[in-house]
Amino acid sequence: MSATKRIFIFLAVAVILTSSLAACQQNTQPAGSDPATNNSITIVIPEDPPSFNPVITDTGYDSLVMELTMLGLTDIDQNGNVFTEIAAELPTTENGGVVQDETTGAMTVTWKMREDVQWSDGVPVTADDVIFTYNAILDPNQGSWIPGIDYIDSIEKIDDHTFIIKYSSVYPGYLTQFGGEQVVIWPAHYCDASQGFSAWDCARQPLSNGPFKLEEWVNGDHMTFVKNENYFETGKPAIDSVIVQIVPDQAVRKTMLINGDADLDMWSTEQMIDELKDVPNVEVSMSPDNRWVMRIFFNLAAKGTTNPIATPHPILSNVKVRQAIRMAIDVDTIAKEFFYGYAKPAWTEFFRPPYVCENVARPSFDLEGAKALLEEAGWTDQDGDGVRECHDCRTAEEGYPMEMEFITYSDYGEPLELTQQFVAEKLGGIGIKLNITVVEGSVLWAASTDGGIEQSGNFDMDIWDDGYAGIDPTDYLQSYYSTDAATPDNGYNYGRWSNEEFDSLLEEAYTLDETARLETFCKMATVLDEQVPEALLFTASNADAHSSRLQGVQSSTNDIVTWNAANWTLK
Repeated sequence: MSATKRIFIFLAVAVILTSSLAACQQNTQPAGSDPATNNSITIVIPEDPPSFNPVITDTGYDSLVMELTMLGLTDIDQNGNVFTEIAAELPTTENGGVVQDETTGAMTVTWKMREDVQWSDGVPVTADDVIFTYNAILDPNQGSWIPGIDYIDSIEKIDDHTFIIKYSSVYPGYLTQFGGEQVVIWPAHYCDASQGFSAWDCARQPLSNGPFKLEEWVNGDHMTFVKNENYFETGKPAIDSVIVQIVPDQAVRKTMLINGDADLDMWSTEQMIDELKDVPNVEVSMSPDNRWVMRIFFNLAAKGTTNPIATPHPILSNVKVRQAIRMAIDVDTIAKEFFYGYAKPAWTEFFRPPYVCENVARPSFDLEGAKALLEEAGWTDQDGDGVRECHDCRTAEEGYPMEMEFITYSDYGEPLELTQQFVAEKLGGIGIKLNITVVEGSVLWAASTDGGIEQSGNFDMDIWDDGYAGIDPTDYLQSYYSTDAATPDNGYNYGRWSNEEFDSLLEEAYTLDETARLETFCKMATVLDEQVPEALLFTASNADAHSSRLQGVQSSTNDIVTWNAANWTLK
């Protein structure tokens, strides 16, 4: 299985987007921006979407506007069910759409497309558009990476509305590979292939095949979308226009909701949810399941290095230390005090349907047990200064103090910073001194060539939230836990953890046998629980606040809130 690869295209794309959007600026006011007097709604977000292509920029705001205008072959609902968009049906082994060669392991998937889907200019959406999109993504110089693209050998057109994807081996995420929250089909007759997938103009001035089409974009102020009269679903959308207004201040966005000047604020924080719960004209849509798991990343290599074998971390390379840190964190108090009771304990990657593993018990909060583990690992406080030192710890020099940097990112806000301070205080109480640092997420997660803290290995431990999109965790697991992903800029295994058993199990997970997959995932859960490459703590809420006049909004961990905008109605 080839290594997961992702192209970090930040600075170059940002320059292109900024110059393109600046050229489009106009001194106008959003048309129809009063939601109380017409069949229009206003969505408020803190910043402009960088484009309509979240594969490249992935801010969430790009996905929000993409879902208003563009379609994939499929999408996923709030309960994890895959449904068709451009596709006429879901290919399966039962209907003959999926065939696996038992000798070579290769897999072919035949897709049949709807024949009534058109671009907003009246041109039909065809297999040529799918192949055009695939080739643009695949371009080695101007393309990008999407999950599973390494497994595709070719895509072949059968007729205008039928094509076959040939895979080198089984790829279980095939149903949403060209759909979901990031990937859509782009128009071959409209996008300029010579500009490249990562920078083409049609990602900022899209041709719609979704429920709405972009009418106006005033950078830094608003975007106006109007109903796509060529949308294939009869009678939809019921809303005539959508104004996406740029409002950086969260307090202002909240006030606009309360006053009826806005209809939707995506990604509502726990504090905002709590403040809005009793407002009569505002509702909060909560996802049935949460995706974002707050977790501590441990660097198993010495700070500033990326090879835990050559330069093991003097403290965190010992698994008993990692287990002790996890045992000393009071998750319930954090959830109650800093996340308003909305955070839910999570200790395994496998807590969301359809892959729920119950074979791993929740780790206990046990300060005395944590102290005992540290003692066993050779970390004791013999000089009485409150900080443990290495005494026959075998991973550091004799007398090395148990002191580390503990980082988080500023973008999340006060609840996470209070959590960071709380964890540092409590670990300090058992002899682990943590010096806290807060940085911007863009600095924490950047490529090593751009000075990224994690990719460069320039950290001891940090805390932030992530979790897999959609319903298939295999690509996520590979990019965060596989040995291949431990290479800088080749994935997100920031701790440089490597485990042969886990790598073997990951290979086994690439199968179409769902029973076998669940068994494999639960074996993975055991390995991760024992080794603690990351300490999973609790889930952050996935919620979106909206006016009570706007009906049909459904928050989902599987997509951005506009995933079902075609179905929204107004009271």
